[in-house]
Amino acid sequence: MKAVVTNRFLPRRLLSLALGSALGQGAQVKDVSIPEIKENEVLVKVRAVALNPIDFKDIDFISPRNSGIGCDYAGEVAKVGKNSGQRWKVGDKIAGFVHGGLYPDIGSFAEYLKIDGDLAWKVPEEMTLGEAATYGVPAATAMLGLSYLDVSWADVQNGRDLGEERPPIFIYSGGSNVGLFAIQLAKRAGYNVIATASPRSFDLAKRYGADAVYDYKSSTAVAEIKKAYPNITRALDCFSEGASATFCADLLKEGKVVTLLDQGKSKKPNVTYKFLMVYTVFGQDFQLMAPIGPVFKALPSDRDVLSQFYGSLSTLSLTAVRPPPITRINGGFKEIFEGLETLRKGQARGTKLVVEFD
Repeated sequence: MKAVVTNRFLPRRLLSLALGSALGQGAQVKDVSIPEIKENEVLVKVRAVALNPIDFKDIDFISPRNSGIGCDYAGEVAKVGKNSGQRWKVGDKIAGFVHGGLYPDIGSFAEYLKIDGDLAWKVPEEMTLGEAATYGVPAATAMLGLSYLDVSWADVQNGRDLGEERPPIFIYSGGSNVGLFAIQLAKRAGYNVIATASPRSFDLAKRYGADAVYDYKSSTAVAEIKKAYPNITRALDCFSEGASATFCADLLKEGKVVTLLDQGKSKKPNVTYKFLMVYTVFGQDFQLMAPIGPVFKALPSDRDVLSQFYGSLSTLSLTAVRPPPITRINGGFKEIFEGLETLRKGQARGTKLVVEFD
C-alpha cells in the first residue's frame, strides 16, 4: 500500500524546531506493507482523514525517521481480529484516531490502517465519512479533558438538565475544534459553559452551546467573567500557549485548569494545572520527540474514558455532539500535503480540513 512516512534524521528535526519552520519536505509517500493485525485489532480501508496541527508538527520536527503520519480517520472495516469479531464485521463504517507520528506501521495517511478494536466507533448511516473523521483527536481530547475536570461520563452519556448547584465550566478557545466538542459535551452533562474566542467566532461558539463568550484579547475579560461568574472552579485551556493558562487560573479562586501543553505549576495558590496528552489512551508508554524528549506512561483510566466515549458516540453524535464546520477536499496524498501547508500558515481558522479519498 501507499502511506505518508517521515524522512528526517534527528539533527534536521532539531534545526527545524529551533528555526520554528520546516526545512524542506519532512515526509513522502512510500510503498509499504499493509499492516498485520493482532487478535484485538481491526484493519481499516481509509476513506477520509481529518488534518490536525500535530500532523505537520510530527513531520517537521517531532517524529523519528520512517514513522507513519496521520491520526484522524474514517473508513470501512477490511479485516477483523479474532477478539474483535463481536463488535466489528467486514464492511462496517468505522472512525477514530491513532497515535500517528511514532510507529512505522501506524498512521492514518495511508490506504490501510490498523486500529485497536475497542478504540473506534461505528459511524451512523446518516453521517458521511468525512464528518466522522473529525471525531478523532479533537473530540477525544475534549472528552478526556472534561474527565480530568471530574465531569461524569454517565451525565454525558445520559444527558442531564442544567442545575444551579453546579458551578459553570470555563473553556478557553471555545471556537477551536477541541473547544467546540468540549462545549457540546459539557452542555450535555448539564453544565453552563463560559468561553473565550475571537470576536469572529462568538456566534460559532454560541451555536455549539456556549452560554456566554468573551474576547480573549480584551483587557477587561477576566474581570468581567469573574464578576458575572464568581464560582468557576474548573477550566479547560484548549490553546495552552502564551498567557492562556494564566488567564484561566486568574478566573478561579480555587480549582483546576486542564492544559493541552505542559504549563508547569500554577503560580496561583489553590489552583492546579493538569497536563493532558491524549496518546496516553493507547496502552503503551511513549516518548515525545524520540529519542530525546519526555516519556509518557500509558494510563488505563484514560483508555477507559475513550472506550466508553466511542462505545456510545453512535447514539450521541447526530443529536448532541455535532462535528465542527468542515472544509471537504476530494483527492488523496497530494491534497493532504497541501492541506497541511494550509494549517502551517494558519489559514484554516474556523474550519476543519478533511480529505476524502477519490
